[in-house]
Amino acid sequence: MGFNQLLFLWTAIFPIAVLLYYFFRKKYAKQPVSSTLFWQEVMKETKASPYLQHLQRNALFYLQMIAMILLVLALLQPFWKTKALAGEQIVFIVDTSATMEVNTNDSTLFEEHKKQMLQLADGLSGKPLTIITTGNEPTLVVRAETNIDQIKSEIDKLKVSYEEENMSKALDFAQSFFQHKATSVYIFTDVLDRKELPLQYENVTWNVEGLTSEVGNLSMKRFGATKTNNGISALIQLENQSNKEQITELSIANEQEDLWKENVTIPPNETITLSFDELAASSFLKASLDAKDGYTLDNTMTVFMQDQLSKVFIDSGLHELVRTAFQSMDIEVSSVPTEQIGLLAEEGIAVTNQFGILNQLDRPALFIGRNDVNAIEVNGEVQTTEHALFSFANLSDIYVSSVYPEIQGYTTIATVGDQPFIQVSPRGDIVVLADIQMTDWPLHPSFPLFMWSVKEQLSVGNAYLGTFTPNQRSPQSLGSASNEWEIYTMDDSYQYSIDNGGAFIAPMKPGLYVLRSNDVVKNFSVALSQKEKEIEKGETYKVNGEQIEMSENYSQHSFVPYILLVLLLLFVIEWEVQRRRGFTS
Repeated sequence: MGFNQLLFLWTAIFPIAVLLYYFFRKKYAKQPVSSTLFWQEVMKETKASPYLQHLQRNALFYLQMIAMILLVLALLQPFWKTKALAGEQIVFIVDTSATMEVNTNDSTLFEEHKKQMLQLADGLSGKPLTIITTGNEPTLVVRAETNIDQIKSEIDKLKVSYEEENMSKALDFAQSFFQHKATSVYIFTDVLDRKELPLQYENVTWNVEGLTSEVGNLSMKRFGATKTNNGISALIQLENQSNKEQITELSIANEQEDLWKENVTIPPNETITLSFDELAASSFLKASLDAKDGYTLDNTMTVFMQDQLSKVFIDSGLHELVRTAFQSMDIEVSSVPTEQIGLLAEEGIAVTNQFGILNQLDRPALFIGRNDVNAIEVNGEVQTTEHALFSFANLSDIYVSSVYPEIQGYTTIATVGDQPFIQVSPRGDIVVLADIQMTDWPLHPSFPLFMWSVKEQLSVGNAYLGTFTPNQRSPQSLGSASNEWEIYTMDDSYQYSIDNGGAFIAPMKPGLYVLRSNDVVKNFSVALSQKEKEIEKGETYKVNGEQIEMSENYSQHSFVPYILLVLLLLFVIEWEVQRRRGFTS
């Protein structure tokens, strides 16, 4: 507690003067007694309650003294102090990615962060607050807001978007609000390395609120399935992100029943891949882990079994190991002479190195090597982007001696050193820019797994739009006679509508969805990105700006409004006392 105007302490002489006046004033107490017979009774009553009698006779004096003391106190402007946030302005960066749904202390990390934000909002003391949420594109929730009620309302409305955090984008966006002001930035996330913070600002203090507890997470990293001659073949990749061996129940079900259910053992900090063959024909498959961990979003995955091309036609001029890789995954393969590969009449996936027949093929194909250019020597490690073709195939340990020149206009999804290794054409052709003889790839398990992924991707029919991440925007040429498409879940629950030609925005929650327009039906799936399936322990820390005053900050709250209310009440009571006694007495 403190006083802002000690200069007015001299006004204390006024209540002291009134007190002295009352001390030296002659006072007589009138006591009418009707008869001496009642004198003793009157004296008994007076002695029995002397304090009450004194208060009744001097009520006006006490009321005036209290009022004058409070007036002096109000002139001194007393206040009490509470801790306030440092800086001229405050910025909240809120991680709304899927990992914020991890459970900590009987609630999610996101809910804990919201409670922290509400507590911090109470310490703003009129300072402007800006709130930014992370995602594919950072979102500005409030800007330089000072209304506490509005701030708390917006914080309560925050929810998880399930998108990747893309913290670097949010940090870049937040820097546009600093404007050379002393700023305190609070980042609410699970884990953030200090090296990612833009520490070049001397007037900015960074406060990171992370996940400080250990979470033993079991994650279903990938789940894929494809139709074969003997039913459905599936691959599941499971990861144990804890330091203890985990035993959990894994089940695979279709729309009607469980197809497979059994306990699996996953060693600590390891990833295992399980394969399943001859599963019953289904429209979709759902894999589930009965894991008792703190993060449930990565315990279930679904895959839609779209109509697929079941046959693969391989150029007889390619190495025999290409054919073997497809056959090892129980895929029907036919060998076709090189001169006939461009004349195929039967529906299927073509695998060749005859790049000149690209325009003759009606469907996207797999090209392994090129016959129209010469290869160049390369040296370096193979690096891949996040693409569905590498869901099960890890190419980091293969050796590549030479590659063919890149194809302009194609998207590179794997490189060797600084040279493209695998590219994808705009229409979906997959091009491996090396002959099998130029690599040791067939010696690695990733080779047949990659071919399995190629077959799954190239055999997708027109009734399947593909797999999207939560809230992903993607232009789609849907080709409906109607201008409106409606999105439903597999349980026939309506989600929202989109216009043909407009931006397609995937639903927020992972799962299987149906896109409908009259009699036209297209299926698609929404899945978490691989980054959102990794739970790491973070830390809470603070990085001070060099030009920020780091002594404790306090905000002042005045007692004066409350004193004035008490004074008003005292004046009303004093008026009532005077009225009862008579204003002339």
